[in-house]
Amino acid sequence: MKAVLAAAALALSIASSVSGCEMGCPTALAEGVLVADGENLVLESSTGQRNTVVWPSGYSVRLDGDTLVLADVFGSIKAREGDKIGVGGGVGVDGLFRACGDVWTVSPSPI
Repeated sequence: MKAVLAAAALALSIASSVSGCEMGCPTALAEGVLVADGENLVLESSTGQRNTVVWPSGYSVRLDGDTLVLADVFGSIKAREGDKIGVGGGVGVDGLFRACGDVWTVSPSPI
């Protein structure tokens, strides 16, 4: 499932699982800065590597003023573009990090 945001010439989408983690939640941790990368919302590591995340079911991205935000299934803002976040999960057979559980802010964006 992809949630799509169109704002002016910007089209942004995130991948989210259809039903969450089917076999429980792996215990790996992904941390990085939330950034826009083309049409995807991704995590950028401290080394500059960008990693696509398959977000939990129901997560979406939207504009809050001039800032992109990651929202959960209830519409609550979990993180803002530029925030360093952490999320549990694990790498799937497709090589993508599959998030499950909650997303938390490690350090807020200086914006």
